[in-house]
Amino acid sequence: MKRNMKRMILLAVLSLAVTGCGQKKTKERRPKIPADWYRETLQYYREGFDGGWKNERSDLNVSDEMKDGNNKFGYLLQDLDGDGASEVLIGLMDDSAETKIIDVFIWHSDRGAFRILHGGEGYYIYLCEQNVLRMDSWRGAATDTKYMKYDSKNNSFTELSEEAVPQKLELTAF
Repeated sequence: MKRNMKRMILLAVLSLAVTGCGQKKTKERRPKIPADWYRETLQYYREGFDGGWKNERSDLNVSDEMKDGNNKFGYLLQDLDGDGASEVLIGLMDDSAETKIIDVFIWHSDRGAFRILHGGEGYYIYLCEQNVLRMDSWRGAATDTKYMKYDSKNNSFTELSEEAVPQKLELTAF
């Protein structure tokens, strides 16, 4: 009888081990973001600014402001949502009180390097405190302003009701 009881306990333990019952559930694993995923993106912009956008990609509309040789641009690597991976912000380097961001790139789990926001010509993005993005667009005399936070889990933005103050950024020049 004792022998059968030991066998039954052993079988129960083995079945739990095989089926995974009783084990801790692990967190959903997200694909690892390459540490230097943005290198090709930055190289594309470097070559564009240096060469007058002769090799402009059809999938990345370059604003007229970027094509204007009188304007100077730079970039900032900034972790917008605290996930440990930097996003790439491409901005205008001028003497304005706030830095105008023209393009924002993320690492998209399905697409790789991906431009998630594009501005210029009356549509500007500003980085504010606490990594809030302010987006301004002008339609005639009216300005439409939105405040948003980036969410890498969903590759999306959450619109915020509170306002935030745009910052002057130290960009690395192209």
